[in-house]
Amino acid sequence: MGFITKLDATNKILMAAGESPVPDLSGSSSVDTSIIDFLIEQSSIDFQIRGLCNNKKTIKRKPDVNLRIYLPMGDSDDEGILDATLKSTHLTSDSELIVAKVFNNGTGGANSVYLYNFTEDTEFWKATDEYFIELIMKLKWSHLDTTAQLSICTSASRSYQILTQGDQATDSYLADKEYLYKLIGKASDINKKQRNIFMSGDANVRNAALRNPYLNDNTFRRFWNGGR
Repeated sequence: MGFITKLDATNKILMAAGESPVPDLSGSSSVDTSIIDFLIEQSSIDFQIRGLCNNKKTIKRKPDVNLRIYLPMGDSDDEGILDATLKSTHLTSDSELIVAKVFNNGTGGANSVYLYNFTEDTEFWKATDEYFIELIMKLKWSHLDTTAQLSICTSASRSYQILTQGDQATDSYLADKEYLYKLIGKASDINKKQRNIFMSGDANVRNAALRNPYLNDNTFRRFWNGGR
């Protein structure tokens, strides 16, 4: 849970553009903050879609009786699904790898969001298979880490300043801050996931990091007393 409120973020953005802070977001201050709120939400989606704020989770599902795979709408922490990736390997009848995506039929009900077979252009799946699906969730502002909130705030600050003031020197300053906080946010995410080059999800990266030239080079062998 982050320590920066929406009001704090709004005032940071206003002050970065040379404007006065507001005491609340209710509109009683005669300052329209709806544009800032919109920019914060858009910057939040841009940041969260990369899955860098502990908003990824993997679920296991089997199709229901209608052969659809329904996805969770979200709980008290989530506001919905930004993206879904099929992590288990499934092939078509032509041995083509199946790629999936999120589909929302727009009804808003409990079964309105489900996994769609993009490769075969169908919403129906094999009843006998189990599917491992990685979801990227849209988290509420209050449930984001402080590092993620700072990164989102600086990105929105830059957009707001360009829209309202257009000062190039300020934009350059905010661009440096945006880059810094993105690095901090990414480092925080890596640290929380306890990932490193030796435990990466990429097998090629692990092999490169752990490669031993004496054991992996087939053109070179060392033999004890090989001269005899």
